[in-house]
Amino acid sequence: MPVDALLAAFAQSPGESPLIHRSATIDRLFVGDQVEDILGRLEREAEGGADAGWARATAATIRAKSPTSLKIALAQMRRDRTWSFADCMKAEFRIVSRVVYGHDFYEGIRAVIIDKDNAPRWRPATLDAVSEAEVARHFAPLPEELELP
Repeated sequence: MPVDALLAAFAQSPGESPLIHRSATIDRLFVGDQVEDILGRLEREAEGGADAGWARATAATIRAKSPTSLKIALAQMRRDRTWSFADCMKAEFRIVSRVVYGHDFYEGIRAVIIDKDNAPRWRPATLDAVSEAEVARHFAPLPEELELP
């Protein structure tokens, strides 16, 4: 059986995203280039907005993540808007090539998989302690860049 036919035999529609009903709220809250500002808007929404429960849970989830990773991820999403697929893959390779040598990657593994204490000790521990230079460093060219066809 050809691969396409085999895949088609098992394909299922994923259905409607549960987030589709919150798209206006997401568009309103997740604007800008600062994680701190997004968290602030989520917290204000959690104090009595139409999506208070969702905003509270989302803010808590975000706050549990590595501050450095949060800032890198937001910068990546904001930069990638006009990039080609090859540009995105090169940036991803640059980021990952640096993240694996940092503290937080292994600290997250320790906290969730090894010790299972779910209490990571991020370095730096706060969003305001993550410099723009540290974020930018993850996007800088590597001595050996990813070669794509």
